[in-house]
Amino acid sequence: MDQTERKRQIVEACKASINDKIAVISEDLNRLRDSANTSYDNEANNQWEGNEDEMMNDVGDLQGHLDYLVEAAGLFNRIDFGQRYETVEPGAVVITDQRNFLIGATSEFQCEGEDYIGIVASAPIYAEMKDRKAGDTFTMNQVTYTIREIF
Repeated sequence: MDQTERKRQIVEACKASINDKIAVISEDLNRLRDSANTSYDNEANNQWEGNEDEMMNDVGDLQGHLDYLVEAAGLFNRIDFGQRYETVEPGAVVITDQRNFLIGATSEFQCEGEDYIGIVASAPIYAEMKDRKAGDTFTMNQVTYTIREIF
């Protein structure tokens, strides 16, 4: 398979991963909200009142995570993954001896049996690898990465 097709599959796998995470969190949030709206008998109401603060915190946490993923998906959709890159920049796939990266996403996913980590330009590891080329090395958290391929 050529690099263009390989990259298309990687980007689609990442997009599917992000959409799956959004769907799961949305479902969890809806279930939690439905639980909050369900009527209980008096004994259950007493139990509910004790858990109400905890449930509202869970709702807030899930909503915050969902908002983050939706914003990340919007940013992801604005990146041009169609180009071929020779240096590390948003839109590039970076294959190293340690891990595989997709620059411009915030998701861990698999494609064709290989693990990938999506990172955004604000990630500390991106600052270490930015503008590097195949054959270059960079170090993050005392781990040295050698870039094998960029496309």
